[in-house]
Amino acid sequence: MSLDDPTEQMRWYVGLALIFFSVVPVVGIALVASDADAGDAWVPVFVAAPINLVGVVFAVLSMAARDPRTSSRRLAIAGGLVLLGDVALYGIYSLIT
Repeated sequence: MSLDDPTEQMRWYVGLALIFFSVVPVVGIALVASDADAGDAWVPVFVAAPINLVGVVFAVLSMAARDPRTSSRRLAIAGGLVLLGDVALYGIYSLIT
C-alpha cells in the first residue's frame, strides 16, 4: 500500500466484493439448475457466466494496477459487467421458471 494513493485499499475491497458478487450467484443458480429436470435451466448460467468472468478479469486487473486512474476505470467496467451479468442471470432465470 502506497502513501500517495489513499484509495488503493478501497479499490482492493471493492474488487473483492465484485469478485464475490459475480461468482456466488452463478454458482448458486448452477446448483439449482443441476437439480432441475428441464434442460433449459442451464441457459441463465451459460449466458451470464462469460459476462461475469470478464467482470472478474477486469476486477483482478484493477486490483493489480498501479495507476489510480487506470485502476478506477477498470473497476468501473468490472462493476458494470458484473451488474449486467447478474441482471441477465436473474432475469433469464425468472423468465424460465
